[in-house]
Amino acid sequence: MPLELHELSGDAEFPALVDGLWRGYDQPFNGFWEILKGPSKEECIARYQSWHKADPTSHWLYVTDSETNQVAGAMQWNIFETNPYINGPPSLPAYWWPEGTLKEIADQLFAGFFSGRPSRFGRPHLLISYCFTDPNYRHRGVASLAMKWGLKKCDELGLDAFVESTEDGRGFYEAHGFEVFDDFTLDASTNSPSEEFTQQKVALQLPLHGYYMKRPFVAKLSST
Repeated sequence: MPLELHELSGDAEFPALVDGLWRGYDQPFNGFWEILKGPSKEECIARYQSWHKADPTSHWLYVTDSETNQVAGAMQWNIFETNPYINGPPSLPAYWWPEGTLKEIADQLFAGFFSGRPSRFGRPHLLISYCFTDPNYRHRGVASLAMKWGLKKCDELGLDAFVESTEDGRGFYEAHGFEVFDDFTLDASTNSPSEEFTQQKVALQLPLHGYYMKRPFVAKLSST
């Protein structure tokens, strides 16, 4: 089972990548992914293509099994050579969901998620936005291949790396030099919540808890 690392370069690669996203984030359950993935895989593919093409900082690194060509895992790195939060946190309304309870909850979760970035990541840096491994390929070094690509960039550019991690991912990041420096909790609320609102929160397993993690760049030693 030889593994190969690729940097995504065209639209034709997105269907397999997004298919891998759906498999990788399915186990264990991830409520944040449930609102991100949207109503259908086809819509998700088109949206992630659009997001990537509109974002010059985006770099998708994915790993394939060279015997089957199946996507075994992937990581999205964003390279910010200037402070991306100079004008505050980004806004991402969940436009892919129809108006209703789920969209209301999603909008609150996204607002809470992005609100923590300016005060913690407010400088040039690299960011891991997504990281997944297909359950059938876990503990085989898949994510480490994509991690090494990004950490090499960090050290070349002299920039720290950041990630927002779940409890499940924390150990992997710590193994690659990341350290927790803060945590966060995401939840949604409303006055007099309906039964549907309460049921959706339960289905998404809210509140969600996570960690802000940082890996300082490693300075190059002078050759003189």
